[in-house]
Amino acid sequence: MIVSTVDEPVHGAVGLDTAATAAWTCLVRRGMLHSECEAVEHWVLPRGAVLAATPRHGVEEALLVLEGELRLTTETGDRAVRAGQLALVPHGRTARLAADRTEVRLITVRVLAASVADRLPPRVPELVPR
Repeated sequence: MIVSTVDEPVHGAVGLDTAATAAWTCLVRRGMLHSECEAVEHWVLPRGAVLAATPRHGVEEALLVLEGELRLTTETGDRAVRAGQLALVPHGRTARLAADRTEVRLITVRVLAASVADRLPPRVPELVPR
């Protein structure tokens, strides 16, 4: 189950390589959980939609496909990522994510690269047991 504070998904070409319109809902943004977490987003990509991950994003990404089949293209080749599978895109890598055959529903989790997160101050718990 996906829980969101918005009634309707935001529609637009955010992060898309093509003119296709995708339904996008931001579930979590930085500051809501831990500072290392950039965002957790729910995407519904129509057939033909393409998302791009580039080094300039400065994050590592985990892509969990909920429904459909996503084609992941990297410098090492193509791979199908099916419902229930998780793909990881490390920091500094380029990836093309295409919904070629069917509509694809997925969750993306974007986190700061370890080289950045390691420089953050240590987290101090707000509640300390006495």
